[in-house]
Amino acid sequence: MTAKTDPHARPDAPPRAAPRGRAVRSAISYLVPLAPLGDGAWRFRFRSVLALFGPGSVPFALLLFSTQNQILRTNYDIAWGPLLAIATGAAVVLARYRPVEAWLLVMGTLFGTALDTEAHKWEPWPLTTPGIFALLVVLFALGRDRRIGVSVLCWLGYGLAGSWATWAVAAERLQPMPETIANQNPNPGADNLLLGLLLSALALLMGLTVRIWRQGRSRVAEEERVAEEERQRRRLLEERTRIARELHDIVAHHMSVIAVQSSTAEYRLDGLGEDAKAEFRSISDQARESLAEMRRLLGVLRSENEAGTREPQPGPEALHGLAESVNRAGTPVHLEVGELPELPETLALTVFRVVQEALSNVVRHAPGARVDATVAAADGTVVITVVNGPPPGPVPSGPEGSGLGLVGMRERVALDGGTVETGPTAEGGFRVRAVLPIRSTAEESA
Repeated sequence: MTAKTDPHARPDAPPRAAPRGRAVRSAISYLVPLAPLGDGAWRFRFRSVLALFGPGSVPFALLLFSTQNQILRTNYDIAWGPLLAIATGAAVVLARYRPVEAWLLVMGTLFGTALDTEAHKWEPWPLTTPGIFALLVVLFALGRDRRIGVSVLCWLGYGLAGSWATWAVAAERLQPMPETIANQNPNPGADNLLLGLLLSALALLMGLTVRIWRQGRSRVAEEERVAEEERQRRRLLEERTRIARELHDIVAHHMSVIAVQSSTAEYRLDGLGEDAKAEFRSISDQARESLAEMRRLLGVLRSENEAGTREPQPGPEALHGLAESVNRAGTPVHLEVGELPELPETLALTVFRVVQEALSNVVRHAPGARVDATVAAADGTVVITVVNGPPPGPVPSGPEGSGLGLVGMRERVALDGGTVETGPTAEGGFRVRAVLPIRSTAEESA
């Protein structure tokens, strides 16, 4: 009898991991601190064995609870022994998340044992053997997860509590052991305190070592991340340089040919009228201007700095030339530029680019339509309004626009803190209105 296979499975697909095993490991992560809660990606190793006795281990907490409960009832004769046993086990679990509160639970068991012990024979006092283990786990967690100052204060706090218990026995305020044992060892708290201080200091140092190791790994990971970002940035600059080179090779040649042909047309062609010559001069001027701007942008792409952007940029003073070139292209433009205060360079460039993009959209989508453009200052703002009517004839077919022009316009205006409103008009045209707040040069530099 042959086993059935899935007919839809790819032959080269890797075998699927058993979800049941991962679910079991996720459940174990809640009981033993092998990984973050619910993470089933861990695997058994030596560190996994150590986690069975570390902060947050539920099996180890149950072991300490049962042992503490048994010896407190039988050897120490403490009435509230189960409560102290619960606090001992809870301290181990709580140390995974809140080690300071876990330390308070351990100190509570210390005072509870010190005040109510009536032992029949010599026993570790004031911390029982399970209590010492709980203290070691808590101080390890403090050194690993909390600041050094907090960890040292908690260690010193345990020393003060143990010193108080030792003093109370010496002053005959407490008598936890029978007289026969007291004659042989008059103060059981002294040995208990010395042993607890030494072992807890060792646990604290181990926690600090783990913390330093984790911080070192974190720093190495951060350095690797920064190095990877630097590599990505270098690859991006290389790609920008490649694009700039290709743009120059593809576009600059053709733009140069257009500029040369249009500037020499009136000398090469006979019978041209003055209007045709002026048209060729306009084409030549615009081609040279476009070529210069393209080369400046390509220079920015080629270089890492922004030295190219520090060259003089067009502003409101260049709008009349822009309107004149659009007029010559067959789209009548009526431009009004009011009295404007001195604008920061970025704001002046934004004013020019908004009008330029609006007029370019009219030329592309409604050639020959009348355009009314106004630029005026009002109430501390620059208001730009470009409204065109419907095209006088059929619009030539062609690929629809991508809409990136309006998106770029909105982004540029938003960078200067302004707003843009765009939409069709009732007459069948289109309207663009931008409002830009005027900031002084001092504010711009700040």
